[in-house]
Amino acid sequence: MTALQPTSKGILGILLILLSLLYGLAVRARLFLYGAGILPTVKVDGIQVISIGNLSVGGTGKTPVTIRVAKMIGEKCAVVSRGYGRRSNEPVQVVADGANILADYPSAADEALLCAMELKNVPVICAPRRTDGIRAAKERFGARTVILDDAFSHLAAHRDKNILLVDALDPFGGGHLLPAGKLREPLSSAKRAEAVIITRANHVPPGRLDDIRELIAPLLRTGTPVFPCDIAPDGILAPSGERLAAREFLRGKSVRLLSGIASPWQFEESVTELGAKVLSHDRFADHHPYTGGEIAQIASQVREGEPLITTQKDLVRIPKNARGAFHTLAISAKIREAEAFREFLTS
Repeated sequence: MTALQPTSKGILGILLILLSLLYGLAVRARLFLYGAGILPTVKVDGIQVISIGNLSVGGTGKTPVTIRVAKMIGEKCAVVSRGYGRRSNEPVQVVADGANILADYPSAADEALLCAMELKNVPVICAPRRTDGIRAAKERFGARTVILDDAFSHLAAHRDKNILLVDALDPFGGGHLLPAGKLREPLSSAKRAEAVIITRANHVPPGRLDDIRELIAPLLRTGTPVFPCDIAPDGILAPSGERLAAREFLRGKSVRLLSGIASPWQFEESVTELGAKVLSHDRFADHHPYTGGEIAQIASQVREGEPLITTQKDLVRIPKNARGAFHTLAISAKIREAEAFREFLTS
């Protein structure tokens, strides 16, 4: 296992590498400006801030981990997200107030809505300027802890705990900066992490997990804790909202899938491993806003006895009047060494 993977070959590959070098110069200049204090990092007093994020673009299980951490913290917690893809122009949008969900797609972002649905007692806020969201969480809802979702590279907001996610299936995003690879920042930025969570640990053998630990160790500060985390199915949500046992529901069934996520193959693999036969899988781009026409066309292919299954993140992007046609595969994050991780959160 190596940190670097080859990018595209030929002229395109050379062009991508050159663009990555230019991007890298801009990123390093930005990191220098923050490190030198020329660009300010703003601290909101009287509230603990926990940042969760990664060095690469794409799906690494950020939202399930954010939900798990929020559940571990419990009372007086709020989630603040940038709100990627939302149509609302509000500088601070309260998606959920801890009692009710106050927004829907496309006004609110799909990942924020997923957090709101899973965290019944936790306010969820979208704010491009995260410090505005932190202040709102403190002043409007009395939050004592804020979780910043996907904020490892958002250096404008001070954080008390900086958690870096590393995907066990693609630890280094190809080893190259954008656009040749998937890295937002150089691997050296991992030194900012105060803890690392290796997501999808259940999808690699123990030996591979050990290899990943060895590879990331030189990138981290001495003593930085590393926690493997399993991302796995946690039931099937029926159109009625009833949660069903995933394996019992899927075993032996022929199903059709719909997804617009970063790792559609992972979704399909999960359904197959639970005993279903996948007849078709309509794949769209990540964060795709579904239209009624698209859903009607997909639903027209379905025969009686063939469940149409999607992901939780996709369901919120499906028009409300069409959601009743779908069963939803729920997933959750389970952090190994949970007590040690809880101690890290409270230390």
